[in-house]
Amino acid sequence: MAGNDEFILIFLGFCCFNDVLNRVYRLGPPVVKLFSINRTIFLRMAKPGQSIKLEKHTVSDSGMGYSRTIHLLRGPSDQPHRFCLFLDGELYLQKMDVLPVLADLLDRGTLPPVTFAFMDHHNMKEREQDYTGSEQFGRFIAEKVIPWFQQEIPHLQPGRHLVGGLSLSGLESAWLALQYPGHFHYCLSQSGAFWWDDEQFTKMARQRAPVNTRFWLSVGDQETEVDNPPEVSQIVGVKNAQQVLKTLGATVHYHEFHGDHDLKYWRAELGQALLWLLADKTD
Repeated sequence: MAGNDEFILIFLGFCCFNDVLNRVYRLGPPVVKLFSINRTIFLRMAKPGQSIKLEKHTVSDSGMGYSRTIHLLRGPSDQPHRFCLFLDGELYLQKMDVLPVLADLLDRGTLPPVTFAFMDHHNMKEREQDYTGSEQFGRFIAEKVIPWFQQEIPHLQPGRHLVGGLSLSGLESAWLALQYPGHFHYCLSQSGAFWWDDEQFTKMARQRAPVNTRFWLSVGDQETEVDNPPEVSQIVGVKNAQQVLKTLGATVHYHEFHGDHDLKYWRAELGQALLWLLADKTD
């Protein structure tokens, strides 16, 4: 074993591995090899296909007071493609275990070329501040993160990217898609917290100019609890957001799954959602 930053591990079945980035990935067939060199995670599939690298980066802006960790799953370096930015990156990577899902989609060639990026929320206090329509966080994404992507990733398209999130970050992903339609043409919002602040999102959206953005909005049929009346439930908030987005001209796919506010349901729908969003024939 070469040390904390350089090692090679080979598996021939199901495995559970805690890597050098303190991320736990539960991997099963068809993954057979996983190794890390200099804090880069590699997944190699058993059947023919490309290897997958998960790189760790930090994007900062001292003027805005932001510093966020971003993990990259790079797309092709020799052809134009878009990026898919997941907010709550640590939840998608650690809790939802999305890498095997993405690896399977990429290996089967069912998605167009894409770079996947996972941005951590840093801490719970800042998560609530950033993911509730923060103008400053939006500026950080538009003025710092996206230019960093454009510089870091060869052949990145100038627009028509995807932003996604779950629960509170699902709310924020929809807000960013409306605020910056020139950057984000696709939005994945999984059980978005559209009930937040007396449905402030729907009130804001009614004032926006028409958009042709594609939204995947999902929610569980058991997400009916109301914490503080007259607030609405999760499911009612998502349905109301769907209606107002449609009035703006957006294309909205509403997916109501059987279940509650739980990561396992969001993971189960992820492949279907990305296929619907990214396999857009109008591009």
